[in-house]
Amino acid sequence: MKLKQTQGLLLTFYISLIILCLTECQLGGPGKRVTTVTGRVIDEAQQPVDSVLIFVSSTGFARPSVNLGETYTDKEGNYQLVFDVSKDFDGVTVGISFNRSIAFSNKYKDYSYNKRESNTEGTCCPVRIGAKTSYDFTLLFR
Repeated sequence: MKLKQTQGLLLTFYISLIILCLTECQLGGPGKRVTTVTGRVIDEAQQPVDSVLIFVSSTGFARPSVNLGETYTDKEGNYQLVFDVSKDFDGVTVGISFNRSIAFSNKYKDYSYNKRESNTEGTCCPVRIGAKTSYDFTLLFR
């Protein structure tokens, strides 16, 4: 009787272990690819800018970028995006779209940025997959 109980427990353990391994392998681990991007958009006069389109897209060598999500800033210029990054993508960037609003693109010509965690040099604006990244943007008047 004890042998059958032990075998039953071992079988349950092995089935649970297989399910756990399959889940970990397919999803990259629980929550490991869930990515958060936050920040604030202001203009050169240090005023918050409402309704700015913020987007995140994939990056990768010899691959077209894919839009992974987008949002608009609120009245205080704040934004937040939370999204799951597929294992198909090696990198993610965040940016501002000037293409969706003629009034917006007529008022602003470009932007500067500041990554809150550290000084950033080079190409704007890489996001760390599976973590929280914050970028503040300053819109430059025409």
